[in-house]
Amino acid sequence: MGVSMKEVALRAGISTTTVSHVINKTRPVNPKTEARVKEAISELGYVVNPVARNLRSGTSKMIGIVISDLSNFFFTDVALNIDKVLAARGYNLVYFNSYEDEERERKNIESLILQNVDGLIIAPVGRDCSYMANLIGDRCPCVFFDRAPEGIEGDRILSTNRQGGREAVELLISRGFKRIGFLGSRFDATMEERIEGYRDALKKDGREIEEELIKTGSGHSQNLNDLKRNDCYELTASLVEDLRIDALFCGNDLAAVGALSYLKEMRIEIPGELGLVCFDDAFWLTLATPPVSAVDQDSTAIGEKAARVLLDRLGGSKNPGSEFRIPTLLIPRQSC
Repeated sequence: MGVSMKEVALRAGISTTTVSHVINKTRPVNPKTEARVKEAISELGYVVNPVARNLRSGTSKMIGIVISDLSNFFFTDVALNIDKVLAARGYNLVYFNSYEDEERERKNIESLILQNVDGLIIAPVGRDCSYMANLIGDRCPCVFFDRAPEGIEGDRILSTNRQGGREAVELLISRGFKRIGFLGSRFDATMEERIEGYRDALKKDGREIEEELIKTGSGHSQNLNDLKRNDCYELTASLVEDLRIDALFCGNDLAAVGALSYLKEMRIEIPGELGLVCFDDAFWLTLATPPVSAVDQDSTAIGEKAARVLLDRLGGSKNPGSEFRIPTLLIPRQSC
Protein backbone atom coordinates (compact mmCIF):
# COMPACT_ATOMS: atom_id res chain seq x y z
CA MET A 1 0.00 0.00 0.00
CA GLY A 2 1.31 3.48 -0.90
CA VAL A 3 2.22 6.18 1.55
CA SER A 4 -0.65 8.53 2.43
CA MET A 5 -0.67 12.30 2.72
CA LYS A 6 -1.50 11.86 6.41
CA GLU A 7 1.77 9.97 6.91
CA VAL A 8 3.69 12.78 5.19
CA ALA A 9 2.00 15.28 7.52
CA LEU A 10 2.94 13.25 10.61
CA ARG A 11 6.58 12.96 9.47
CA ALA A 12 6.77 16.72 8.79
CA GLY A 13 4.91 17.60 12.02
CA ILE A 14 2.23 19.68 10.27
CA SER A 15 -1.39 19.34 9.14
CA THR A 16 -2.52 17.43 6.05
CA THR A 17 -4.05 20.69 4.79
CA THR A 18 -0.61 22.33 4.70
CA VAL A 19 0.85 19.30 2.92
CA SER A 20 -1.94 19.59 0.37
CA HIS A 21 -1.15 23.27 -0.22
CA VAL A 22 2.52 22.41 -0.87
CA ILE A 23 1.71 19.59 -3.28
CA ASN A 24 -1.10 21.33 -5.17
CA LYS A 25 0.35 24.87 -5.03
CA THR A 26 -3.03 26.16 -3.87
CA ARG A 27 -1.64 28.60 -1.28
CA PRO A 28 1.78 30.04 -0.38
CA VAL A 29 3.49 28.12 2.42
CA ASN A 30 6.38 29.23 4.64
CA PRO A 31 9.62 28.17 2.84
CA LYS A 32 10.93 26.26 5.89
CA THR A 33 7.63 24.39 6.21
CA GLU A 34 7.63 23.63 2.49
CA ALA A 35 11.18 22.26 2.79
CA ARG A 36 10.07 19.93 5.63
CA VAL A 37 7.19 18.65 3.51
CA LYS A 38 9.45 17.97 0.54
CA GLU A 39 11.96 16.21 2.79
CA ALA A 40 9.19 14.01 4.26
CA ILE A 41 7.90 13.20 0.77
CA SER A 42 11.40 12.17 -0.30
CA GLU A 43 12.06 10.07 2.81
CA LEU A 44 8.72 8.25 2.63
CA GLY A 45 8.61 7.90 -1.15
CA TYR A 46 5.19 9.54 -1.37
CA VAL A 47 3.69 9.67 -4.89
CA VAL A 48 0.70 11.85 -5.73
CA ASN A 49 -2.30 9.94 -7.08
CA PRO A 50 -3.58 12.33 -9.77
CA VAL A 51 -6.80 10.44 -10.35
CA ALA A 52 -7.78 10.53 -6.69
CA ARG A 53 -6.76 14.17 -6.40
CA ASN A 54 -8.80 15.17 -9.42
CA LEU A 55 -11.86 13.29 -8.19
CA ARG A 56 -11.65 15.14 -4.89
CA SER A 57 -11.13 18.55 -6.47
CA GLY A 58 -13.55 18.09 -9.36
CA THR A 59 -10.87 19.21 -11.84
CA SER A 60 -8.51 17.35 -14.14
CA LYS A 61 -5.64 19.88 -13.95
CA MET A 62 -5.33 19.34 -17.70
CA ILE A 63 -5.44 22.03 -20.39
CA GLY A 64 -5.96 21.19 -24.05
CA ILE A 65 -3.91 23.11 -26.63
CA VAL A 66 -5.20 22.73 -30.20
CA ILE A 67 -2.82 24.18 -32.80
CA SER A 68 -3.75 24.63 -36.46
CA ASP A 69 -0.26 23.75 -37.72
CA LEU A 70 2.67 22.84 -35.46
CA SER A 71 5.09 22.98 -38.42
CA ASN A 72 4.79 26.77 -38.09
CA PHE A 73 7.57 27.93 -35.74
CA PHE A 74 5.41 30.76 -34.43
CA PHE A 75 2.75 28.39 -33.10
CA THR A 76 5.38 26.23 -31.43
CA ASP A 77 6.90 29.26 -29.70
CA VAL A 78 3.49 30.43 -28.45
CA ALA A 79 2.66 26.94 -27.14
CA LEU A 80 5.93 26.78 -25.18
CA ASN A 81 5.15 30.11 -23.50
CA ILE A 82 1.62 28.94 -22.66
CA ASP A 83 3.16 25.84 -21.10
CA LYS A 84 5.57 27.92 -19.00
CA VAL A 85 2.75 29.84 -17.31
CA LEU A 86 0.26 27.00 -16.85
CA ALA A 87 2.81 24.40 -15.70
CA ALA A 88 3.87 26.79 -12.93
CA ARG A 89 0.26 26.69 -11.71
CA GLY A 90 0.20 22.89 -11.62
CA TYR A 91 -1.53 22.23 -14.96
CA ASN A 92 -0.58 19.52 -17.41
CA LEU A 93 -0.89 20.39 -21.10
CA VAL A 94 -2.11 18.10 -23.87
CA TYR A 95 -1.16 19.20 -27.40
CA PHE A 96 -3.06 18.40 -30.57
CA ASN A 97 -2.06 19.35 -34.12
CA SER A 98 -4.96 20.01 -36.50
CA TYR A 99 -2.80 20.02 -39.65
CA GLU A 100 -4.92 22.90 -41.01
CA ASP A 101 -7.86 20.48 -41.32
CA GLU A 102 -11.21 21.36 -39.78
CA GLU A 103 -12.36 17.76 -39.35
CA ARG A 104 -9.12 16.94 -37.56
CA GLU A 105 -9.65 20.01 -35.39
CA ARG A 106 -13.17 18.86 -34.51
CA LYS A 107 -11.91 15.42 -33.48
CA ASN A 108 -9.12 16.98 -31.41
CA ILE A 109 -11.56 19.13 -29.46
CA GLU A 110 -13.98 16.22 -28.96
CA SER A 111 -11.15 14.07 -27.61
CA LEU A 112 -10.04 16.73 -25.15
CA ILE A 113 -13.57 17.32 -23.88
CA LEU A 114 -13.94 13.57 -23.29
CA GLN A 115 -10.74 13.76 -21.24
CA ASN A 116 -12.48 16.36 -19.05
CA VAL A 117 -9.90 19.10 -19.60
CA ASP A 118 -10.34 22.17 -17.42
CA GLY A 119 -9.84 24.57 -20.33
CA LEU A 120 -8.94 24.92 -24.00
CA ILE A 121 -6.57 27.20 -25.91
CA ILE A 122 -7.11 27.05 -29.66
CA ALA A 123 -5.43 28.47 -32.77
CA PRO A 124 -8.32 27.67 -35.12
CA VAL A 125 -8.00 26.26 -38.63
CA GLY A 126 -10.77 28.30 -40.26
CA ARG A 127 -12.72 31.47 -39.75
CA ASP A 128 -16.14 29.85 -39.17
CA CYS A 129 -15.92 28.23 -35.75
CA SER A 130 -19.67 28.09 -35.09
CA TYR A 131 -19.55 24.31 -34.69
CA MET A 132 -17.45 24.81 -31.55
CA ALA A 133 -20.27 26.69 -29.81
CA ASN A 134 -22.29 23.47 -29.40
CA LEU A 135 -19.27 21.20 -29.07
CA ILE A 136 -17.64 23.13 -26.23
CA GLY A 137 -20.66 24.99 -24.82
CA ASP A 138 -20.18 25.72 -21.13
CA ARG A 139 -18.13 22.58 -20.51
CA CYS A 140 -14.94 24.57 -20.06
CA PRO A 141 -13.54 28.04 -20.78
CA CYS A 142 -11.85 28.55 -24.14
CA VAL A 143 -9.29 31.11 -25.32
CA PHE A 144 -8.35 31.65 -28.98
CA PHE A 145 -5.12 33.05 -30.37
CA ASP A 146 -3.63 34.17 -33.69
CA ARG A 147 -6.84 33.78 -35.71
CA ALA A 148 -10.10 35.43 -34.68
CA PRO A 149 -12.97 32.89 -34.76
CA GLU A 150 -16.48 33.68 -35.95
CA GLY A 151 -19.63 32.03 -34.62
CA ILE A 152 -18.42 31.50 -31.06
CA GLU A 153 -17.85 33.82 -28.11
CA GLY A 154 -14.55 33.75 -26.32
CA ASP A 155 -11.38 35.62 -25.48
CA ARG A 156 -8.95 36.08 -28.35
CA ILE A 157 -5.28 37.06 -28.34
CA LEU A 158 -4.12 38.56 -31.63
CA SER A 159 -1.19 40.52 -33.04
CA THR A 160 -1.47 43.99 -34.55
CA ASN A 161 -1.47 42.39 -37.99
CA ARG A 162 -2.65 45.34 -40.05
CA GLN A 163 -0.20 47.75 -38.47
CA GLY A 164 2.65 45.27 -38.89
CA GLY A 165 1.79 44.74 -42.54
CA ARG A 166 1.66 48.47 -43.17
CA GLU A 167 5.03 49.06 -41.53
CA ALA A 168 6.64 46.26 -43.55
CA VAL A 169 5.54 47.75 -46.86
CA GLU A 170 6.40 51.27 -45.74
CA LEU A 171 9.94 50.01 -45.15
CA LEU A 172 10.14 48.66 -48.70
CA ILE A 173 8.76 51.94 -50.08
CA SER A 174 11.30 53.96 -48.07
CA ARG A 175 14.10 51.85 -49.57
CA GLY A 176 13.02 52.80 -53.08
CA PHE A 177 11.19 49.68 -54.27
CA LYS A 178 8.45 50.36 -56.79
CA ARG A 179 6.60 47.13 -57.58
CA ILE A 180 5.86 45.30 -54.35
CA GLY A 181 4.17 41.90 -54.24
CA PHE A 182 2.46 40.13 -51.35
CA LEU A 183 2.72 36.39 -50.67
CA GLY A 184 0.92 34.39 -47.98
CA SER A 185 0.86 30.65 -47.40
CA ARG A 186 -2.94 30.75 -46.97
CA PHE A 187 -5.85 33.16 -46.91
CA ASP A 188 -7.53 33.55 -43.53
CA ALA A 189 -8.70 36.37 -41.26
CA THR A 190 -5.16 37.01 -39.99
CA MET A 191 -3.64 37.08 -43.48
CA GLU A 192 -6.46 39.36 -44.62
CA GLU A 193 -5.47 41.89 -41.96
CA ARG A 194 -1.85 41.81 -43.14
CA ILE A 195 -2.99 42.29 -46.74
CA GLU A 196 -5.02 45.31 -45.60
CA GLY A 197 -1.84 46.71 -44.05
CA TYR A 198 -0.09 46.14 -47.41
CA ARG A 199 -2.87 48.05 -49.17
CA ASP A 200 -2.79 50.85 -46.56
CA ALA A 201 0.90 51.52 -47.18
CA LEU A 202 0.52 51.61 -50.97
CA LYS A 203 -2.52 53.94 -50.77
CA LYS A 204 -0.70 56.23 -48.35
CA ASP A 205 2.09 56.53 -50.92
CA GLY A 206 -0.43 57.30 -53.67
CA ARG A 207 0.07 54.01 -55.47
CA GLU A 208 -2.51 51.99 -57.33
CA ILE A 209 -3.41 48.64 -55.79
CA GLU A 210 -2.68 45.86 -58.29
CA GLU A 211 -4.65 42.89 -56.98
CA GLU A 212 -2.73 40.47 -59.21
CA LEU A 213 0.37 41.18 -57.08
CA ILE A 214 -1.38 39.66 -54.03
CA LYS A 215 -0.94 35.87 -53.92
CA THR A 216 -1.90 33.29 -51.30
CA GLY A 217 -1.30 29.55 -51.27
CA SER A 218 -3.50 26.60 -50.38
CA GLY A 219 -2.54 26.65 -46.71
CA HIS A 220 -2.17 22.87 -46.48
CA SER A 221 0.01 21.68 -43.62
CA GLN A 222 3.36 20.40 -44.91
CA ASN A 223 6.60 19.11 -43.46
CA LEU A 224 9.50 21.54 -43.53
CA ASN A 225 11.29 19.90 -46.47
CA ASP A 226 8.18 20.09 -48.67
CA LEU A 227 7.82 23.80 -47.91
CA LYS A 228 10.88 24.48 -50.07
CA ARG A 229 9.05 23.57 -53.28
CA ASN A 230 5.43 24.19 -52.32
CA ASP A 231 2.86 26.43 -54.01
CA CYS A 232 4.58 29.52 -52.52
CA TYR A 233 7.66 28.60 -54.54
CA GLU A 234 5.52 28.58 -57.70
CA LEU A 235 3.71 31.79 -56.74
CA THR A 236 7.03 33.55 -56.19
CA ALA A 237 8.13 32.44 -59.65
CA SER A 238 4.95 33.95 -61.10
CA LEU A 239 5.38 37.24 -59.22
CA VAL A 240 9.01 37.59 -60.30
CA GLU A 241 8.95 36.21 -63.85
CA ASP A 242 5.47 37.20 -65.06
CA LEU A 243 4.54 40.22 -62.95
CA ARG A 244 8.04 41.68 -62.63
CA ILE A 245 7.99 42.65 -58.96
CA ASP A 246 11.12 44.23 -57.46
CA ALA A 247 10.16 43.56 -53.81
CA LEU A 248 8.19 40.95 -51.90
CA PHE A 249 6.38 41.06 -48.57
CA CYS A 250 5.82 37.52 -47.23
CA GLY A 251 2.78 37.37 -44.96
CA ASN A 252 4.26 34.60 -42.81
CA ASP A 253 7.41 32.51 -42.45
CA LEU A 254 5.87 29.49 -44.22
CA ALA A 255 5.51 31.63 -47.35
CA ALA A 256 9.06 32.89 -46.90
CA VAL A 257 10.47 29.34 -47.06
CA GLY A 258 9.06 28.81 -50.57
CA ALA A 259 9.95 32.33 -51.66
CA LEU A 260 13.57 32.14 -50.51
CA SER A 261 13.98 28.69 -52.02
CA TYR A 262 13.00 30.09 -55.42
CA LEU A 263 15.11 33.26 -55.07
CA LYS A 264 18.21 31.31 -54.03
CA GLU A 265 17.72 28.70 -56.75
CA MET A 266 17.37 31.40 -59.42
CA ARG A 267 20.33 33.29 -57.91
CA ILE A 268 18.32 36.47 -57.60
CA GLU A 269 20.34 39.00 -55.67
CA ILE A 270 18.76 40.25 -52.44
CA PRO A 271 18.29 43.20 -52.09
CA GLY A 272 20.02 44.27 -55.32
CA GLU A 273 17.43 42.68 -57.60
CA LEU A 274 14.60 42.12 -55.13
CA GLY A 275 13.84 43.45 -51.65
CA LEU A 276 12.33 41.11 -49.06
CA VAL A 277 10.44 41.47 -45.76
CA CYS A 278 8.69 38.69 -43.82
CA PHE A 279 5.90 38.78 -41.23
CA ASP A 280 7.06 36.46 -38.40
CA ASP A 281 10.66 36.70 -37.26
CA ALA A 282 11.50 32.99 -37.40
CA PHE A 283 14.97 32.24 -36.01
CA TRP A 284 16.32 31.13 -39.40
CA LEU A 285 15.69 34.54 -41.00
CA THR A 286 18.81 35.87 -39.26
CA LEU A 287 20.80 32.92 -40.66
CA ALA A 288 19.82 33.65 -44.26
CA THR A 289 22.21 35.54 -46.55
CA PRO A 290 21.51 38.38 -46.24
CA PRO A 291 19.54 38.38 -42.97
CA VAL A 292 15.86 39.03 -43.73
CA SER A 293 13.96 42.08 -42.47
CA ALA A 294 10.95 40.99 -40.43
CA VAL A 295 7.85 41.98 -38.51
CA ASP A 296 8.24 40.22 -35.18
CA GLN A 297 5.21 38.83 -33.38
CA ASP A 298 5.77 38.68 -29.63
CA SER A 299 5.19 34.96 -29.13
CA THR A 300 6.16 35.26 -25.46
CA ALA A 301 3.55 37.94 -24.75
CA ILE A 302 0.89 36.14 -26.81
CA GLY A 303 1.46 32.81 -25.05
CA GLU A 304 1.62 34.32 -21.58
CA LYS A 305 -1.48 36.44 -22.18
CA ALA A 306 -3.47 33.47 -23.49
CA ALA A 307 -2.49 31.42 -20.43
CA ARG A 308 -3.32 34.19 -17.95
CA VAL A 309 -6.67 34.97 -19.55
CA LEU A 310 -7.55 31.28 -19.30
CA LEU A 311 -6.44 31.21 -15.66
CA ASP A 312 -8.75 34.17 -14.98
CA ARG A 313 -11.63 32.20 -16.52
CA LEU A 314 -10.75 29.14 -14.47
CA GLY A 315 -10.73 31.40 -11.41
CA GLY A 316 -14.35 32.32 -12.07
CA SER A 317 -14.12 35.50 -14.18
CA LYS A 318 -17.49 36.23 -15.81
CA ASN A 319 -16.36 39.23 -17.86
CA PRO A 320 -17.50 39.25 -21.51
CA GLY A 321 -15.08 37.73 -23.99
CA SER A 322 -12.41 40.26 -24.91
CA GLU A 323 -9.98 40.84 -27.76
CA PHE A 324 -6.38 41.61 -26.83
CA ARG A 325 -3.93 42.96 -29.43
CA ILE A 326 -0.24 42.32 -28.85
CA PRO A 327 2.03 44.87 -30.60
CA THR A 328 4.35 43.75 -33.39
CA LEU A 329 7.87 45.11 -33.97
CA LEU A 330 9.49 45.90 -37.32
CA ILE A 331 13.11 44.71 -37.51
CA PRO A 332 14.98 46.13 -40.55
CA ARG A 333 17.87 43.99 -41.80
CA GLN A 334 19.97 43.75 -44.96
CA SER A 335 17.31 42.19 -47.24
CA CYS A 336 15.88 45.56 -48.28
